[in-house]
Amino acid sequence: MSTDQKLAGKTALITGASKGLGKAMALAFADHGADVIIASRKLDNCEAVAEECRALGRKALAISAHVGKWPDCDRLIEAAYAAF
Repeated sequence: MSTDQKLAGKTALITGASKGLGKAMALAFADHGADVIIASRKLDNCEAVAEECRALGRKALAISAHVGKWPDCDRLIEAAYAAF
């Protein structure tokens, strides 16, 4: 766990965050103090990453969204604003 909290009070929305580089970015943002919105097509995978972020003491929202589909993007934005 990082003691660097330069991102405290910030929120990061990360797409493709359920695995690979997206997951690494979500965890890094959380480790440095940011709350995170974890978005990907598979909700179960998003929730697993969100739990890891919460374990770092951050607020995390998991949401299923396919960013290639406008209705999913609209839903993602609305959920992000509502939660944060």
